[in-house]
Amino acid sequence: MNFNIDFNFTNANTTYLTHSLHPYPAKFPPQLPHTIIKNFAPENATILDPFCGSGTTLVEARLLGHNAIGVDVNALSILLSKVKATPLTSQEQTLIKSFLETLSTENQNWKHTRPSSIVVKQIEGLDHWFQYNVAQELTHILNLIAQEKNQNVSNFLKIVLSSIIVRVSNQESDTRLAAKNKNIPDNFTFEAFLSKAQEYLVRITEYSNKVDNNNTLELYNTDSRNLSIIDENSIDMIITSPPYANTYDYYLYHKFRKRWLDLDVKFAQYNEIGSRREYSSLKKPASQWTDDLVKCFKEMYRLLKPNALAFIVIGDSVIKKELIKIDKVISNFAPNLGFQISNIISSDLAKHSRIFNPSFAKKDKKEHLIILKK
Repeated sequence: MNFNIDFNFTNANTTYLTHSLHPYPAKFPPQLPHTIIKNFAPENATILDPFCGSGTTLVEARLLGHNAIGVDVNALSILLSKVKATPLTSQEQTLIKSFLETLSTENQNWKHTRPSSIVVKQIEGLDHWFQYNVAQELTHILNLIAQEKNQNVSNFLKIVLSSIIVRVSNQESDTRLAAKNKNIPDNFTFEAFLSKAQEYLVRITEYSNKVDNNNTLELYNTDSRNLSIIDENSIDMIITSPPYANTYDYYLYHKFRKRWLDLDVKFAQYNEIGSRREYSSLKKPASQWTDDLVKCFKEMYRLLKPNALAFIVIGDSVIKKELIKIDKVISNFAPNLGFQISNIISSDLAKHSRIFNPSFAKKDKKEHLIILKK
């Protein structure tokens, strides 16, 4: 079997269909799982991504007619993946349009008279990170969403709201946790939500028209070091990208979003592997990264059917000034778990890093596509 896959999609359109929904760090290009699934997945496969992130693998699996299972410690990742990979019925699309019409009318009313009776939702750091007028409008949108009984519609609207949180907050940017006075005017939050919702509705309608809903989607907000929730020998293929160690803290990226949506913050904070917090604040040794990966790969091996393949995209890291050549690390422990290494394809991170922080690509780091067979 020829595993010479080119995973450099620098000039490719990576935002088609629902792939453009919601900001998310370090996404791999959808063309990669698409190419892998199309060429190597058996018919009607069950495809697992144990670090599903924003759901890229799951979207592509369903587009190609397969069953998809996603796992992540981040509750927002699970919600986002569910929205991106779940087709909406025409009735659900109509409900979303009706919601937007209602909010559009209220937006016009608020321009004339802002109500004084809105009890603003209280979240940690509210006064520091959000203007009062913004908090009023976010709260009102959430109150309207709470009245929506259709779960798919409610989830879609929550993801739209989540996608604008940083933009309407005092946070400088998605990648910089520093306060900045943005002087956001009245009704800007309403209008940002309405604009983004219209954009996302077009995307998810296009996706819904292409997906056969006969295949299944399962999502689990849990730790990939223990996947007892999934049956042994039940997975036809794994496509995933574990965190790149000591790059950043994923939970911080979505902290305010999860607070507004009442999603658990601490589970991801204390269970995500490879975080900067582990190796900077907690000063854990580099061996912790290997130990965590071994646990994850052991679970992957247990879940895969005999002769099934796992495709792992992962990058080198620097921990305590030591360059960790992750392909060598995995090559050392994977055979001890029972895996056969079918191929390792490496590329210079400085040329096409999928990490949003360019500084990560320095220090002679490489990104690897590691292909394992059970």
